[in-house]
Amino acid sequence: MSIENPKYDVAISFLAKDEEIAAELYASLNKGFEVFFFTKRQESLAGTDGLASMREPFLNDSRIVVVLYRENWGKTKWTAVEETAIKDRGFEHGWDHLFFIALDHESPIPKWLPEHRVRFNYTGFGLVEAIGAIKARVIESGGEYTPLTALKRAQMLQDDEKYRRDKSAMSNLDGIEKIIGKARELFNGIERSCEIIKAKGLDQIRFGTSFNER
Repeated sequence: MSIENPKYDVAISFLAKDEEIAAELYASLNKGFEVFFFTKRQESLAGTDGLASMREPFLNDSRIVVVLYRENWGKTKWTAVEETAIKDRGFEHGWDHLFFIALDHESPIPKWLPEHRVRFNYTGFGLVEAIGAIKARVIESGGEYTPLTALKRAQMLQDDEKYRRDKSAMSNLDGIEKIIGKARELFNGIERSCEIIKAKGLDQIRFGTSFNER
């Protein structure tokens, strides 16, 4: 079942270790389609309920969902949310939206994936073949390939430069200090929540945090 007028043509789900493959896929598909790729859409999720916002592109907001699959996909925080959304959509509306790419031969395929679903063999066919097959699936689902304009190319170059800067910033002193600050905020928030619980008489809860850089 196709979704009418979705926000995205393609949404990509992947593990952090496969971000490079996902980025190449995004760079190619984004030339003519609207693509949800988390590291490129962080601003659009700012200030929202993270879990709910991460579900929508895979549940209601995309024509095609691409899964870059290997073992542990579906077991990390974000891919677990995405997996649940994909399953909910499949069980409710069928599996035509799913393009499942098996990145290796060793990882066991999820038991919920229907046997009749074709699994794209990445090691056998590669990224270029995958991109062509995804484009065809999007068009079959009612999407239109929009030729790349000068304005969109400029926006893509700007996004790529910001992406490189953000990745680079994570390894320099200023970036590390920001990460440490955010981690401290998280730990402090957990402690405040625990104090509130204890104040309500649930004194069996015990907690403590220890923070060591690196």
